[in-house]
Amino acid sequence: MKKMTLFTFVMSSFILLSCSNEDKTLQEDLIAVAAKTEAIQENDYLYGIEIYYSSAEIEIKRLALQKTKLAAEFENGNKGVVEQIENIQEEIEKLKRFNESLRFIKKPIGAKGPMPPKPCFIDNRSNCVPLQNLSTKTVIVLGKELMVTHVIVKNNRNDSVDTAFQPVEDQFGQNALQLKTSLKGEGVMYTTLKIKDVGEITIPTPVVSL
Repeated sequence: MKKMTLFTFVMSSFILLSCSNEDKTLQEDLIAVAAKTEAIQENDYLYGIEIYYSSAEIEIKRLALQKTKLAAEFENGNKGVVEQIENIQEEIEKLKRFNESLRFIKKPIGAKGPMPPKPCFIDNRSNCVPLQNLSTKTVIVLGKELMVTHVIVKNNRNDSVDTAFQPVEDQFGQNALQLKTSLKGEGVMYTTLKIKDVGEITIPTPVVSL
């Protein structure tokens, strides 16, 4: 009887120790996963293909409306707007070529686009201009084929605000840029890119920094 009791005690201790080690291993694994998840979520990842495609679509619509108004002035006898109309049309065509070129770029991991612009990024108002959220943790993923040469951010008074960007890598080791700006409230981010078949082009993106 004593032998059985001693054997039972030893086996119980072994099982408890094994379970304790398994629990410890599981806990360590969970901590490691949580740390990795936290590191991935540390930055707010945006995707250049989606942002610039949507922004170009917004700009095309804005320029088309401006062109329509100038055309009405021309019909009313204002011949001085002809050059403006021609310049706007050239810009529209360039933006269209830019967006067409984005369709043939290999999407980075995580990117969905290029996608048509949503009605709004931050609320559900109809006919509103979508605003892209910016934060101190904003990282724009570019991938292999997008090249950003300059970024300027202006507030809603059209004043330039302090903005800095630097090349980094995202969580998958893809080319990206870290963006930091002193913007508070709404504004516009002007991104200058170089892209094959289009050359250099500046894309305005309506933004908000809360």
